Amino acid sequence: MIIHVKTVGTLRSLQEGTKLEALEVPEKASVSQVLERLKLNDWEVGFVLVNAERATKESILRENDTLTLVAPLAGG
Repeated sequence: MIIHVKTVGTLRSLQEGTKLEALEVPEKASVSQVLERLKLNDWEVGFVLVNAERATKESILRENDTLTLVAPLAGG
């Protein structure tokens, strides 16, 4: 199935900035499985949205879902 992955912020293993790309994943793939495929560690992702709603790394994805991965925020 095809999902759309949007990255926001600076994810260490990926390019900087906001990016949207289509990704083919197995049926009933979880957010965690997508993170593994993208070679991202859990700590590299601050929070997750699926179709603009808060989700967990255990959430199951469906065809044409938009998975948004937001980098952790830090400041001082």
